[in-house]
Amino acid sequence: MNPKVLIVIPAYNEERSIANVLAGLRQYAPEFDRVVINDGSRDATGSIVLEMGEKQLRHVSNLGYGRALQTGLKYALIQTYDIVVSFDADGQHRPEDVPGLVNALLDSDADMVIGSRYCDARPYSGSFSRKLGQILFSFLTRLLIGWRIFDTSSGFKAFRASVCEEILGKTFWDFHTETIVRLSLMGFRIKEHPIVVRERLHGYSMHSLISIIEYPFKTLLLIAAATMDGFLERRAR
Repeated sequence: MNPKVLIVIPAYNEERSIANVLAGLRQYAPEFDRVVINDGSRDATGSIVLEMGEKQLRHVSNLGYGRALQTGLKYALIQTYDIVVSFDADGQHRPEDVPGLVNALLDSDADMVIGSRYCDARPYSGSFSRKLGQILFSFLTRLLIGWRIFDTSSGFKAFRASVCEEILGKTFWDFHTETIVRLSLMGFRIKEHPIVVRERLHGYSMHSLISIIEYPFKTLLLIAAATMDGFLERRAR
């Protein structure tokens, strides 16, 4: 029997890209269900999703990417989906890569597969500060879990339901490096699958000038909390 797959699309003020994202998913991954998590958008994002007849869950106010994704994962478990794919609403992820990511999960013993921009010896991209941060957290992950994850900040992932249950049990997730570390410490198997990411054409990245400074410090704190929590829970088992 084919597994039930849900694509979760967190969206905040993505009126200029959400229609193309949904149309692309309909074309390239029609066998999978979709849900948009409208995270308090103040623009026409919600109206566009409604006009397209797509499933939409709304937050009254903007709660952030982590909370939006948690809402999607909770919905997936309530609806008994076997696999969840997280997919960005800004148009940078290619819909045609979704089936390959799901197959990479199904064809392996992995519990989570990360759509990776940098595995297979691909070079890091972006500004110097972002390259440095990506490399730092990649090697930090290797130090903590024993192997290297090249793209720790990818928002394009495929999870099994068991991973969703584990993620929903915690409140400090940013769903990047700290999630990888804690899941690995708890015995979940994580792999990477090569993807291509497009340049953002519309809207604004959540990584502003201020966040580029704040993000590394916040991530380090989250990693420390996730590592300590993972070790303590593993010892308690």
